[in-house]
Amino acid sequence: MRPKICVPIVAMLRDAITEEAKKVAALPVEMVEWRVDFYAGYEQELLSIVEELKKLLGKKELVVTLRTEHEGGEPNGSRFPYFALIENVLSQGIADYVDVEVDRDSTKTKELSAKYADSKTKLIGSYHDFEKTPSVDFIVEKLTKAKEIGCAIGKLACMPQEKEDVEILLQATEEMKKANPDYPIITMSMGSMGERSRLYGGLYGSEVSFGTAGEASAPGQVPCEKMVEIFDKIYSGKRHIALIGFMGVGKSTISRQLQKISGKPEIDTDQWIVKQEGRSIPDIFAAEGEEYFRMVETAMIDELGTMEPAIVSCGGGMAIRDINVKKLQALGEVVLLTAEPETIYERVKDSTNRPLLNGNMNVEYISELMEKRRPFYEKAATVKVATDGREISDIAKEILEKCQ
Repeated sequence: MRPKICVPIVAMLRDAITEEAKKVAALPVEMVEWRVDFYAGYEQELLSIVEELKKLLGKKELVVTLRTEHEGGEPNGSRFPYFALIENVLSQGIADYVDVEVDRDSTKTKELSAKYADSKTKLIGSYHDFEKTPSVDFIVEKLTKAKEIGCAIGKLACMPQEKEDVEILLQATEEMKKANPDYPIITMSMGSMGERSRLYGGLYGSEVSFGTAGEASAPGQVPCEKMVEIFDKIYSGKRHIALIGFMGVGKSTISRQLQKISGKPEIDTDQWIVKQEGRSIPDIFAAEGEEYFRMVETAMIDELGTMEPAIVSCGGGMAIRDINVKKLQALGEVVLLTAEPETIYERVKDSTNRPLLNGNMNVEYISELMEKRRPFYEKAATVKVATDGREISDIAKEILEKCQ
């Protein structure tokens, strides 16, 4: 599901707030967050500003948020009574959502949720960690708590210290969504390191991504123009048939046959990368290493969203990175082609374009490498087809039948 894009309004004065709202109203975003803690005006004006913002924003959803300094907000926000503001916004029923920190006072939040169950304004239950990324279990626990105390949406943001922390956040998002498929959640990894979670979190179950249309309200927010560009590609609705599997399973040959009988164009990801880089895959590996090559593969998948439905022959390691898998599944069917190690060896033994097999061209090593990759392939596949001892035409027909 394509995530909604939410941008903040962080102006200090009322006139500037309304001017920001007018600009945001023309942008291709679905939600707007008014950060009350930036506001330098009078408390008695808050509800009238909410009403004015909603009129200016039209059909865009409005989130009202008072973030304390401890929770990453502005010192100025301490002037306003926290729960009194939340209750007033709920009572007014004009904003679509009002944010509340789940650990501030769970009992009070639960009471407000019950008292204003019929209000058009709903609660977003938030948790923030600006120092670190907690464990998967902790993240799921906090999001579950938001649900249990009556919040319509659970939200969690945390700071990564290393790139693996972003994976933890995304894994927790996926686990929470699988356990609670009907409960909306918003998750993000902050800072520049966490940008990937803002662009691709929707593939794991996060339903809103916070971007910018000017000044940011949190570290790592991405310009909304970039988000729209990426989302347009990933959630384009294009239905590709992506072929994955170990080297030598016949992806290129089967792809050509599928092109002939389906009429869909054929795209070989390795050839695409070679053309873009202006050098061979062995040269890329030698000069930049495997990690660089995998990053180029990941970027290449975004471009599939701009292309007509095609037969996509993926490089042997494409399915190793979870983000690649999520993107490919969003763009169509992912077909796993399989073959026995002995079959693979016979097909690739005379090849000089297999950098991962340099010095290890034997059945034992191929079998070992295949076994390491097998769990990744199995997780990625939406369709599975064996290729041992079969005619290419029969394999292609089976694929098309299973992808209907």
